[in-house]
Amino acid sequence: MNKYLLLILLAILSGELFGQNTNALFFTYSRSLPRPVYNRNVDGGAGYKAFASNTFGFRYFIKSSKIITLETGIDYSSFNFKVDYAGVPNFAIPDITRPLKIISVPVYAHLTFLKYIFVNGGLLLDAQLNPKEIDIDRQTGIGLGLGVGLKYNYKHIAIFINPFVERTV
Repeated sequence: MNKYLLLILLAILSGELFGQNTNALFFTYSRSLPRPVYNRNVDGGAGYKAFASNTFGFRYFIKSSKIITLETGIDYSSFNFKVDYAGVPNFAIPDITRPLKIISVPVYAHLTFLKYIFVNGGLLLDAQLNPKEIDIDRQTGIGLGLGVGLKYNYKHIAIFINPFVERTV
């Protein structure tokens, strides 16, 4: 029940804050199942299995035309990975979890079609906050993001559903 209450609260808080101009500030929340980026070949050893993630952020839309909007902001992501060992018979390995925390700055173009449908995508700058707490390769870098979604406006409140893919290279 608390999850639904949080989503409803976030949807209400995502209203446009600038009534006199076409720019808007939005609060975002997302859940995902991340996959770490490995920058080299990894043979043997432990792996990592994602089991939880949350991303909170603020996005600012700068309207430039009826169809095109510049979308930027800042996101804070917290990912949890379980160390995944190869099975060893008759040997119990305790569950070990590792956190991964990332700050992201997206710079996207946001294209609106048919009033309710949009496509957004562009560059993404990621900075890993805790590189010493996890053995995964550093996740700091430049990446790409692409999403397709639906938008519904009601008075000064906008609700977005935006499945997307982001990948740091």
